[in-house]
Amino acid sequence: MKNNLPLSVRRLVFVLIVLQVGFLLLVGKLFNVQIANNTEHQEITERTWHSPRTATIKRGKILDRHGNILALSRHSLSVYADPKYMKTDPIKAAERLSPVLGVAESELITQLRRKDKRFVWLKKDLDYELLDEIRSIERDIRGIKHRVEQKRTYPKGPLAAQVIGHINDENMGEGIEYHYNNYLLSAKERKAAQRAADARNEPIKLLTHGKSIDDYGYSVVLTLDEYIQDVAEKELAAACKQWNAPRGTVIVMASQTAEILALASYPTYNLNAYTDSSEEAKRNFGVWFAYEPGSIFKIVPSSAVLNERVMTPESTVFCENGRYRLSNGRVIRDVSAKGILTLEQVIQKSSNIGMIKVVKQLGHENLATYIEMYGFGKPTGVDLPYEHSGRLDAAKDWDTHSLGSVPFGQGIMVTPLQMVNALNVIANGGTLLHPHITREIRDSNGTVIKKIYPIKVRQVLHPQVAKQMTDILVGVVEGGSGRRARVEGYRVAGKTGTAQKAEPDGKGYAGKEIMSFMGFLPAENPMVSIIVMLDEPTGARFSGQIAGPLFQKVAAQTMQYLKQTEFFGPQQQKSPEFAPVATEETSTQRLTAEGGGL
Repeated sequence: MKNNLPLSVRRLVFVLIVLQVGFLLLVGKLFNVQIANNTEHQEITERTWHSPRTATIKRGKILDRHGNILALSRHSLSVYADPKYMKTDPIKAAERLSPVLGVAESELITQLRRKDKRFVWLKKDLDYELLDEIRSIERDIRGIKHRVEQKRTYPKGPLAAQVIGHINDENMGEGIEYHYNNYLLSAKERKAAQRAADARNEPIKLLTHGKSIDDYGYSVVLTLDEYIQDVAEKELAAACKQWNAPRGTVIVMASQTAEILALASYPTYNLNAYTDSSEEAKRNFGVWFAYEPGSIFKIVPSSAVLNERVMTPESTVFCENGRYRLSNGRVIRDVSAKGILTLEQVIQKSSNIGMIKVVKQLGHENLATYIEMYGFGKPTGVDLPYEHSGRLDAAKDWDTHSLGSVPFGQGIMVTPLQMVNALNVIANGGTLLHPHITREIRDSNGTVIKKIYPIKVRQVLHPQVAKQMTDILVGVVEGGSGRRARVEGYRVAGKTGTAQKAEPDGKGYAGKEIMSFMGFLPAENPMVSIIVMLDEPTGARFSGQIAGPLFQKVAAQTMQYLKQTEFFGPQQQKSPEFAPVATEETSTQRLTAEGGGL
């Protein structure tokens, strides 16, 4: 036993020595790995920031029809610190950082002294040009780091703000940014969105157009014209301020293609200050706002009674000398006493009683059919989110109250876009077109991967009836309630509309009104169809006094611009076939086309 004990001790000591040596070797290896990895990481970081790929703008642009940039992404810098890891005195670090970051030294010192934190923001959204200075600071002060992030900028500020819209970090928002988000995302981001949707077991429309696999998103080219949009916004804002109207909209549409050239809303906001703007200012009233249209709706029963050959423009009705009692006891009054009027005069003098008599001859079933044929009661399908479908309760559930409201645009709800698109039926020879605000989608090389063509929905009126209605509406402007909407050098076909606003609970009317004017020109060969609408204006009694001049200003400047730029070609759109038109049934076959830029 005495000889074995020392041997056991020696063996134990030997094992311990081996374990210690092994442990030291392991520590040394881990240290080397850490240093090597850190060095490699730094080298990769150096190469990354010098790489041209850092200049890649991932989210696609939004452009007007001429290629003017309305939205694009730029890189910005965000600087942060790891206070617990820092060895430099916070005061000295703040002295170095303050002039570069534009942050007070005292504020930086407070952040850098938070030694219990491993991450604190020092400054976000810095100019990318500061990258070299920030990297120099990072080399000298351990624990200072930066990130390169995308910043969405809008060079035109408030221009077309409600159309362009916004997208948040959860891919929710409004406008084109939201509606076409899956196009604007880069290829990698689209794949990530697909994976996220798969994880949630939700469907997502993953786009596969084109063969591009780079990090650029596709660019969306709108039908909007920057100049016409600017005219519409400025004139709308001036009119709203002049007549104390809290809200309003102007829509300018290319008559023969239903391309939206301008879609203005008031109030508006600067896209670069989204978070500081009111929610009301972000609403696109042209597609979101549903209202009782008033007398501009009279184009529907008037054209229907002509199309059904129940009446002619010369057919007469008795307007009861301005006072008409319905069977339920309700009394309908015209603004002034009128006796026997032709259908043409009923429209030009905007007689509510006369229109009731017209609808009685047409029949409410026929009226309901034509209302739906004109596209009311459902979204137009314009490529913008949150479009209101309107409501047709009074037209569908017909009674005596309906007779005393629907014929002159009360008791139903429509949107301004639905209304101008209905007017465009008359301007376009009786054909209802599908309105759209996107012209094409391009990849990062400028190649067109998707092109939007005009789409014919249905034939609503016979062409000769559309011509008859055009002549009647010209009379409204030249000798009726729309005289203040006349545009020098052009014949305008249009209609005024003053609509009462219902109480919020839907019971009765509060005395507030919505005033509109819509028209197209030149009447004999329409280029543009325009609607202007002001909500709750004050200071004048009739829409011809308020909305008429606004229409005139927008239309006059638009026509002058179209003429000077030969917008529709040197022939001034003499041929109605200046662009291909697809039928609704075959539209999906005509959405993609190959081609170059604008």
